[in-house]
Amino acid sequence: MNRLLEMARGRFGDLVATMTPRDRRLFVGLVVFVNVVVVGGLFWFGRGVLTDLESKVGDREQTLALVSALAADQSSGAEEARRIEDELRRNGTQDLPSFIEKAAQQVGVSSQLQGVREKGTTTVGTLEEKTYGVELSRLSLQQLVDFLHEVEASRYPLRIRSTKVKTLTTAGVKALNVTLEVSAFRLVDATDGGAP
Repeated sequence: MNRLLEMARGRFGDLVATMTPRDRRLFVGLVVFVNVVVVGGLFWFGRGVLTDLESKVGDREQTLALVSALAADQSSGAEEARRIEDELRRNGTQDLPSFIEKAAQQVGVSSQLQGVREKGTTTVGTLEEKTYGVELSRLSLQQLVDFLHEVEASRYPLRIRSTKVKTLTTAGVKALNVTLEVSAFRLVDATDGGAP
């Protein structure tokens, strides 16, 4: 192997020795030019590869930040879901009509409570939603506000879907007739098959 290298060097030396000074300058210029082009090409290619890698690293960092944010949201969402389930289980033994009657009694409007009627039931997975119509008559504005505050502040799992208020005047006294559409929620045991 060394012998072949020595022979190649010898032939190369002989070739350069037979060149004219002008050809030698051209040959050296060509060698320098090729080296510059090769080094420049390697530099340009390496810079492109580094830029591409930096871009990929930046994309991965953004993806990691997004995944971390989603994991934090998932964790807080799961905690919120557990809290809501606990709330639903805690209030699952009391039905809405008795809760509404108790709330009306607390604020002194039980005589104005005309009725609580069930309108329908919807079950999605393990969550059951029952819709009720609640009617109250001859309330003052303050009594209505007190009743709504008692219902909303109680942490009972319900949502007031709609409110209709009609004003009436009897002997110069203004009163309100109120109709509420209220949804009450409860967890249904999976073994119930979704039955209420």
